[in-house]
Amino acid sequence: MHNPATLPDPFETAAQAFSALLDALGPGRHQLVCSAHTALGSFASASVDAEYAPDDQDEVDADSEGWLMFCHLLAQTSIGFRDAAIFTRTYTTDSASVVRGWKVTNGWPYPMDAADVFATYCTDLATGDPLPPEPGTDYQAGTPLPTASGSSRP
Repeated sequence: MHNPATLPDPFETAAQAFSALLDALGPGRHQLVCSAHTALGSFASASVDAEYAPDDQDEVDADSEGWLMFCHLLAQTSIGFRDAAIFTRTYTTDSASVVRGWKVTNGWPYPMDAADVFATYCTDLATGDPLPPEPGTDYQAGTPLPTASGSSRP
C-alpha cells in the first residue's frame, strides 16, 4: 500500500486534470462529464459546462458548483471506484458537436481512441444495446494530457 504522506492531494490532481482537459479542448463551449462505477455496481456522475478562452488570459467561465462536483468525483476515482471515464462535448455550432473520451486511472485521464469513444458513448448502459449515433456529432479520440510538470503520463 502507498504511504498517504507521499501521494499527491487527489483534489489538487483533479483540478490539474480539469485544467489540462480544457487546454486540450481549446477555446469554445464545452460540457465535461465524469462518471464512475464501484465494484458493487454503484454509479456516480458529475458534469460541468465551461466556456474557455485561452487567448484571454486563460479565462474559464464555469459553474462553480459543477466544477467542484466534477473535481470531487474525479478525485474520488483514485480511492473508491473500479471504472471511471470522462467524456467531453465541444459545441462547434448550434447543431454540431465533437465528443471525446478518456479513461481515468489513478485519478488521471488517459485518452480513449475514437472507436472506444463511439462504442462507449453509443451503448445503452442499462441494457448494453447499441444506440444510434447522435446527428451532428463527431466522435474523436481524447488527446494525451500533460502532467503538472509538463511531461506526458504513461
